[in-house]
Amino acid sequence: MTDEARFPPPEATAHLLGHQEAEASFLRAYASGRMPHAWLITGPRGIGKATLAFRMARFLLSHGLAAPAPAEPAGMGLFGEEPATVPVPEPTGLDIPPDHPIFSRVRELSHSDLRVLRRSPNEKTGKLRAEITIDEVRGAIEFLHMTPGESDWRVLVVDSADELNRNAANALLKILEEPRPRTVILLISHAPGRLLPTIRSRCRKLALEPLPQSVIVSELKRHGVDLGSAELALCTALAEGSLGRALEFGSDNAGLDLFQSMAQLLSSWPNYDTNILHKLGDRLTGKAGEGQFEIAVTLLDWWLTRFIRWSAVQDPQMAEVFPGESGLMERLKGAASLDHWLQSWEKVSRLFARVASANLDRKQAWATAWLVLASTRG
Repeated sequence: MTDEARFPPPEATAHLLGHQEAEASFLRAYASGRMPHAWLITGPRGIGKATLAFRMARFLLSHGLAAPAPAEPAGMGLFGEEPATVPVPEPTGLDIPPDHPIFSRVRELSHSDLRVLRRSPNEKTGKLRAEITIDEVRGAIEFLHMTPGESDWRVLVVDSADELNRNAANALLKILEEPRPRTVILLISHAPGRLLPTIRSRCRKLALEPLPQSVIVSELKRHGVDLGSAELALCTALAEGSLGRALEFGSDNAGLDLFQSMAQLLSSWPNYDTNILHKLGDRLTGKAGEGQFEIAVTLLDWWLTRFIRWSAVQDPQMAEVFPGESGLMERLKGAASLDHWLQSWEKVSRLFARVASANLDRKQAWATAWLVLASTRG
């Protein structure tokens, strides 16, 4: 069975695990007859944001404009009494059967009233661009200016808004400020704090909560992921309530192996074991190391975010994901201010972003990132 068959993309996923309150909030807005023109769906990666967005899109493309309402009175009844009104049942969920024509066309991204904004391949290299460009946003804006052709709505899904470059974000802001009638924009964001404040302020927000660990464990078993007790504990800890992350780590031991090597480096901060650092860097080079590099970057970003969050709130209940993690965090906190670590995190993020956009050497960028983290000076 292929990975796509086991873990279908969000536009082909019929079932959403959890997030009932988010769906109910959307349905209440629909039932009110005052549908917001833009929704910002936030939460950790792999938690179901894109799956929810496509459920919302399918619902809109298969339902009418206004909320269901009682039938209009046609006149007085036969004996002069007020005619009874018969309310139309309101929808209670976003489910659309997988064999429904709308489901099929959304899955194929072939519905004329649906547009999806994602990073596109670079024509020269064939690789995905690092950002969503302004030209792509302009094309989406033209789409939103058209009248719906097959349904009552035009729907734009932005997956994800975090990947809009500055010019693209400003272009999208214009359509958010002057929304077109009968259009809905669904923006997905893993880090809404990085978006333009003006974009955030013009959207109805749906913040998705992490799934309980017991649900993550159950779903891993349902998907045929078989891990030992130690690997399962690490996998669920790294997932932090994200089923997508848990499936990613659980179905490929490379991610868990990478994190264990990174944990060894982190534990020795700031005097890293150069052998481990270089061996890890070697795994990230060449054609075979491209996917490993993406996983490693995601893991390091995840841990730095985890440390910064802990440093800000000092959560005493946070469980360690590797032995000695709490002591390491205390050492980092004592060595430099929170502002310093925020700046270091931003430097590392920009460095890794340039690897894709400027085709930098992955091993060199990886080593440089760890040197940035070793420094306690601005």
